[in-house]
Amino acid sequence: MIRRWIWGFALLVWLVIWLNSHFSTDARSVTIYCSHDRSHSQQILDRFEKETGIVVDAVFDTEATKTVGLTERIRSERKRPRCDVHWSNEPLRAVQLAQEGHYDPLPEGAGPGIDSRWRDAGDLWCGFAARARVVAVHPESLASAAIPRSVKGLIDPSLSGKVVMADPRFGTTGSHLAILRVTLGAQRYRELLQGWKENRIQIASSNSSSRDRVLSGEAWVGLTDTDDVEVVRRRGASIGEGFLVEDGVILLPNVVAVVKGCPHPEEADELARWLLREEVEEWLANSPSRQIPLRIEVPVNASGLSLSRFEPLEIDWSEAAGQLHEAVREAERILLNP
Repeated sequence: MIRRWIWGFALLVWLVIWLNSHFSTDARSVTIYCSHDRSHSQQILDRFEKETGIVVDAVFDTEATKTVGLTERIRSERKRPRCDVHWSNEPLRAVQLAQEGHYDPLPEGAGPGIDSRWRDAGDLWCGFAARARVVAVHPESLASAAIPRSVKGLIDPSLSGKVVMADPRFGTTGSHLAILRVTLGAQRYRELLQGWKENRIQIASSNSSSRDRVLSGEAWVGLTDTDDVEVVRRRGASIGEGFLVEDGVILLPNVVAVVKGCPHPEEADELARWLLREEVEEWLANSPSRQIPLRIEVPVNASGLSLSRFEPLEIDWSEAAGQLHEAVREAERILLNP
């Protein structure tokens, strides 16, 4: 009996040693919550993993709940964070998380060369690789002869029932509306929404769906982002693009932040610093997403977009973030209700 027990114990010890030798690892890892399109961001994260040896566990947002889903997840995990780095594809919800105390300061020296207008004064977040808000235009429609240069132009009676925008509760559309509410004032903003409603504006599920309705001819003009236009152009689609210069071109950067109390702080700092390098902006600028580098010196190919091309609207990110909820609530009440 004793001999059996000894053999059983020895077998158990051997099994523990074998499992430990085969399945334990000293590999460093980092978890990132990312709302930037997976088809573009995954390649960036793969490069980081290959270069540093740090294993990246990436959690991506869905197209239907763009940016909102992961923002709420970070809030819900506050007492026990699972995310190390937050990569948001629009700034306002990240600004809200910073204001609520969900972020730690970025590592010293992160994002060299990125101007203060694109980053938090306390270094709780930093922007990089922006997109511009634009109108996509069907090339064979009447709108192609006079592309709207302002959101007010979408009220033109000639465009009745032929304008589309994404659901304002998600993604960059909500950010666009919050910025409009700041620049126009609350009353004029509500009047704009009412004008869109009376002109029978269509509401699509996402920016890409807005663009697709333009491609199909269901709409002539669609509010969207530059990356959504570029992606289909590279597939051979014919689609026009107009910048809203009369409003002031709105650039919405990607944002990087380190989550407070994250489980892998050293790796989080390393990934955050790495994502804010010039090379990452260059890769994104020359990719099918055609991002706009926030450093003038970053090289952009002939079909790309450089910051020097624009006079971006000056945006108070804190004020815009503070008006996001009300801007979306009013849009929902006016545009989404029968």
